[in-house]
Amino acid sequence: MLTELFDDDTIPLLRRLGERPRGGGEPADEETRRQVLAALVDSGRSPAEVLRAAELMGAALYQSPFLDTVAAAEIFPASPGRTTGLALREKGTDNPAHPAPVLVRDGRVTAVRRFVAFAPDVDDLLVVGGNVAALVAVGQPGVRIRRQDDVGRGDLYTVEIENAVAQVRDVTADYPAVLARARMRHAAYLVGAAQAALRLTAAHLRERRVFGEPLARSTALAYRLAALHAEAEAVRALIGTEPSPKTAAQAVLLAGAVARQSAEEAVHLHGARGMTEHSDAQLFYRRAAVDAQWYGTAADLRAELLTALGA
Repeated sequence: MLTELFDDDTIPLLRRLGERPRGGGEPADEETRRQVLAALVDSGRSPAEVLRAAELMGAALYQSPFLDTVAAAEIFPASPGRTTGLALREKGTDNPAHPAPVLVRDGRVTAVRRFVAFAPDVDDLLVVGGNVAALVAVGQPGVRIRRQDDVGRGDLYTVEIENAVAQVRDVTADYPAVLARARMRHAAYLVGAAQAALRLTAAHLRERRVFGEPLARSTALAYRLAALHAEAEAVRALIGTEPSPKTAAQAVLLAGAVARQSAEEAVHLHGARGMTEHSDAQLFYRRAAVDAQWYGTAADLRAELLTALGA
């Protein structure tokens, strides 16, 4: 089912589905986006299936709350058909491994979370802070949502939660493992994006002719793309290992780096056209700028790894 959903004909369309006009507004085809999300939710939840779905989503640059819903269900089992967004950052510089505390009193939650994806579209938000996780229904009094623009033209919001009813549980023992698996899935998404950017660039080099020959015959350019492909494959092999906080931090750090580098090469080798709206190369570049640091900046992840290696 996934290969039919993300085939060569549908991927160019899906790449544009997540884009939002600056200042808000509906994406190009909201109904198609909902149908794709429904198909993903029905596609199965085994770890291998979800990793494969994440990689295909990355290749299509398809944005949806599917991966957030999978992560949240590991803490609060989801009701059929309900979707959940992760709300992990109080400030943009926060590391999701150490989310800021939330105020919990008598089953009610007060918190501010920024850069929350798809907040108006999901049924619930999973707010994590300190050693507590709270599942907050979006459509209740006390939940206010404000749109944020980002360079990746994604779907991000600031959420202010004031004395909202929530399910609450202690996640001191569970959250590190849940975060590790979420990072592995996001690393798969980034690897998919990296390899799709390389395929897009290779196709362009086969078509672009200079001095009567296609640019693809340039061994220097071919070696650059081959090196990035090898890096992406190495990260994919790491993603296939048993997730732990250390390996997940390594995977998402390396996947973010190869996604950024592949997107940079795509824009560079497409020339001036690669920076225009007519080329998908700029989409990969925009998304990599945001997605590569979604589960921690490079500095955050290196600090975590240094601590883990020291231990």
